[in-house]
Amino acid sequence: MIPTTMIPWNFSTGGFSIPARSTAVAAFSPLVCVVAISCAIVLPLAHSATVNAQDQAGVNATADQASDPAGIAVTVMPAGVQRFASGGWASLAVVGVNHTDQDAEEVVSVFVGDDPNLQFSTRVWIPAHSKRQSWLPIAIPPKAQIDENRVDLSMIRVTKTGDGESFTENINQMPVSKRSLMLVDDEINTGFFADPPGLVDTADGDTRRARLNRILNAGRDSVMTDPRELPIVSFLSNFLPPTHGALAELDQVVIAGDQLQSDSEGIRAVRHWIRRGGRAWIMLDLTSRSLVDDLLGDDSDHSVIDRVELNAFDLHTHDPIGGSAGTTETWTSEMPVQMLRVLTPSDDVVCHIDGWPVAFWKRVGDGEVLFTTLGGGGWVHPDQRVTVALSQLSRRFFEPRNPPQDFVGAMQPIVDDQIGYRIPSRSLAALVLGLNALVILVGGVWWTRQRRLERMAFLVPVSATLTTVIMLSIGSYHTTAIPSTVATSQVVQVRTATDEADVATIRAVYTQQSGDLGLISSDQVMTMPLEDTATSETRRISLEDDGTSRWIGPPQPPGVVRHLASDSILPLEQPIYVRGTFDADGFRGTLHGLDPSTCGDALVVASPAPMTAVRIESASVPGEITASTSDRLSPGQFIPGSLLTDQQRTRQAFLRGLFDSVQDDSPRNSLGDGPSLLLWTDPINVGVQFDRGFDQSGAALVSIPIQVDRPESGKQFQIPSTFIQTDTFYGAQGRTTLFNPRTGKWLPEMTKAAEAQLLFRFPAAVAAMSLDRVHVTMKVNAPSRTLFAKALIEGQPTSVFRRENATGVIDFTIDRRDALRLQDDGGLWLAVGVTESSEAQQRQQTVRPQADQTESDQSQPGQPPAIDPAERFVDNTTWQIDYVHLDAVATIRPDDLPSLVEESETGSQ
Repeated sequence: MIPTTMIPWNFSTGGFSIPARSTAVAAFSPLVCVVAISCAIVLPLAHSATVNAQDQAGVNATADQASDPAGIAVTVMPAGVQRFASGGWASLAVVGVNHTDQDAEEVVSVFVGDDPNLQFSTRVWIPAHSKRQSWLPIAIPPKAQIDENRVDLSMIRVTKTGDGESFTENINQMPVSKRSLMLVDDEINTGFFADPPGLVDTADGDTRRARLNRILNAGRDSVMTDPRELPIVSFLSNFLPPTHGALAELDQVVIAGDQLQSDSEGIRAVRHWIRRGGRAWIMLDLTSRSLVDDLLGDDSDHSVIDRVELNAFDLHTHDPIGGSAGTTETWTSEMPVQMLRVLTPSDDVVCHIDGWPVAFWKRVGDGEVLFTTLGGGGWVHPDQRVTVALSQLSRRFFEPRNPPQDFVGAMQPIVDDQIGYRIPSRSLAALVLGLNALVILVGGVWWTRQRRLERMAFLVPVSATLTTVIMLSIGSYHTTAIPSTVATSQVVQVRTATDEADVATIRAVYTQQSGDLGLISSDQVMTMPLEDTATSETRRISLEDDGTSRWIGPPQPPGVVRHLASDSILPLEQPIYVRGTFDADGFRGTLHGLDPSTCGDALVVASPAPMTAVRIESASVPGEITASTSDRLSPGQFIPGSLLTDQQRTRQAFLRGLFDSVQDDSPRNSLGDGPSLLLWTDPINVGVQFDRGFDQSGAALVSIPIQVDRPESGKQFQIPSTFIQTDTFYGAQGRTTLFNPRTGKWLPEMTKAAEAQLLFRFPAAVAAMSLDRVHVTMKVNAPSRTLFAKALIEGQPTSVFRRENATGVIDFTIDRRDALRLQDDGGLWLAVGVTESSEAQQRQQTVRPQADQTESDQSQPGQPPAIDPAERFVDNTTWQIDYVHLDAVATIRPDDLPSLVEESETGSQ
């Protein structure tokens, strides 16, 4: 494949490149201006326009100046990725050149497709005798609104007049300039960042970039056979467009240099793109540690030891399906290849050389990062054959990007429930009824003394009637007086590695009177309406130079609920984190950065492990959280207790919908990664404002990673099952398929006897502990069968529990120290299984003599082969294991401290 070069439009003067969001350079050569304008006219990627020169005071230019190409020219063109997909986002470069003696302010509006009523605009200030570039994000219509594999991009230059707005004609005397955008909905797109242009020798940089492109293409071709795959997008500019969704059309990104080092907005965009499901390949041998740290923060958990050159090595690649088994291939060459030797605690090391990791994966949010430490030449043989290692890495890397989970759609019922009339409070109803009872009581006492009790026949119905009228009036008032309201619901994922938060927000807006909302969003926040209003009036999102955006459009009609959605990255002024350890009651920690009095309905999650309810203290020890083994929640339960409020039922339904979708074979969402603390609190301000006064309501679901410290030595502590990961054990027969450790689900409706060898992994903070006992909880439906559990005792699987006719929830404890010895990797081996049914076992015992007789008959010459009578019996009764949970009680003794070898974490297998 031949790589394509995509360069965002960027004017330069005298070799000076303008890197800012919107930049200007004054007093340049007229010849340069003419050349720039000419290029903007003839480039097939854009349409230019020549308009009357105006100053900000409204001075009109002459007719000759209006037709003069040396006036003001503004054009838009694709920038950044320059590939477009239906339903996605794209970036445009807005380039303006001002040849006049007056400063100018130009408004450019763009719409995509056949709907001119949804526009994206920007206001660009262009000083006199200057050229300037700005950026503009656009949303591509969904596939249902596009007939072909292309869509039109239309540009309008807007001029404000006393009567409103008018359009400025382009050079062709037309108000609209158009071009077509090709759509690439089904192709896999890969971006490539190398060394910064201009900081390395041009020839060397081009040679290195071309060599790496050949290696990447070789790896991609080894796993892809579709000739329609597009070339790799090679970024040559020092700066990415700082727009919303600038990388949305990429599936993978390869970083092999420091091109992003000086682009803080670009680093932020790549980081957010990874956390939203992207895959990044970082070549550590070519990328500086400072850039990796800026990009990933504490998620770049590796330590560099040294750099070596190798002429020969054995490259071992693990088999991700078969377990620890893999392949080893020998690489030799007269030209040495560099290798960076690093240490990493990653448990997903794919390739290594002499025990040193050369390829390992790290999960970051919903995405993944592949780190490699071997030079590019080491991934292909000198005869250009692709190594098994590169082929396996490419098979996992060159995959379509996982779509992020739709939090906004799942939250819509929550905000809709908050729009409506207010139910009168119980205290108000109690007051009215109390007054009714008081009147009757006082009247009864008074007329009893007066010996006129017959008057009660009049008082009681009158009082009851008045009370009824009052209650109906209160109810009518509350049902008709719905206040103008903005209901907000958020999912906030705290990223402690970079002190940021990813925030998905939906707002339901209701107004009593028609009017403009005056919606203004800060930079890094793009707020979009969810509904297609199908109105003939223009809706326009206007972006300013400072990054803020304002919606300009038809007023909000009264009595209608509309929804606004946004997806943003929020830098945390005050870090939000949870830190704690295990004690005799379970987990105990402290919540920092949030007001504990506003937090509630908290739980610890580590999907697919069971969830544990959390108590948050707000009085005696503010922010203290506790989660004991007795607080474990049943599957499908997310809030403890059986009597829930309407709000809690809504929250539980929301969480059940989220985690039910995560449990399927769809890509796992980082909201369930753990251990993490999930809690509900007040919405977080992301910088969205309304001009009008609204009642504000809402809540935010916040996910906070938990940092577990090592427990105190010599004291016994409990580890709740939420903190224990259940994995399958790789044995002589491979891995069991009875249990899926990714989803936590067991195969349903089994008919044959089966056994699953499991490995229970504990948090790294309790490494080298001594288990005192474990408590196992299982839910099984195996009537007429025997449930059994085995542990390794002196290296041999030994039965530690049996239960006949196993049905329902079953609990048992293992307290034999010789059965609780941990594996070399710190996990506990246990096997659980179910035998044949009692009927099948009795049948086998009954037919065994017949089977022996059959074998003797077959030994006689001339006898036809017979069917084993035992095989004639088919046991159709089914059994199923729903879950297996394990809680542990352990102690860290002085002699349990990990050795230096264990602490080195080289990643060797």
